[in-house]
Amino acid sequence: MVLSYLDDDEVALLPDDPVTEVRLNTWSYSVGAGAVDVPAVVAALDVVAAALRQRLATRSSGTFYAWYDEQAGALRCSLSSFPPAKLPFRAPYLVTSDAVAVVQLAAADAEPGVVSCSELVDVTDDAAGASMPQEQPPPPLPVWCAALQ
Repeated sequence: MVLSYLDDDEVALLPDDPVTEVRLNTWSYSVGAGAVDVPAVVAALDVVAAALRQRLATRSSGTFYAWYDEQAGALRCSLSSFPPAKLPFRAPYLVTSDAVAVVQLAAADAEPGVVSCSELVDVTDDAAGASMPQEQPPPPLPVWCAALQ
């Protein structure tokens, strides 16, 4: 499934238009419970990264990256003009060069896309309407990154 990322000719580095870059380059692959072949998906991510390095060799540097979106039950992949430390996440994330760590999260999810009520946290607003932070923030999101230089 991940190899299909290479079929899209519109996937491109657009350093002057990061919003369009995210929209064009972010793909989502639904994960079925128990249906993830970890070694095959990791190998596919490596193949895609190598092919993107070749395709984009004459252009500026970039990063191909993947993460598991637990709420959606999906493995997501994207391409960015930015280095791993500046990817377009609004929450803390942890860069890893080990794709197995990310793909295993998808493989271990017994109910992809389902968040149980016990995992939900109440969020209260302060007088100004801003959401109050949780007592303990969630751990950073593991994100596998492959530099395209």
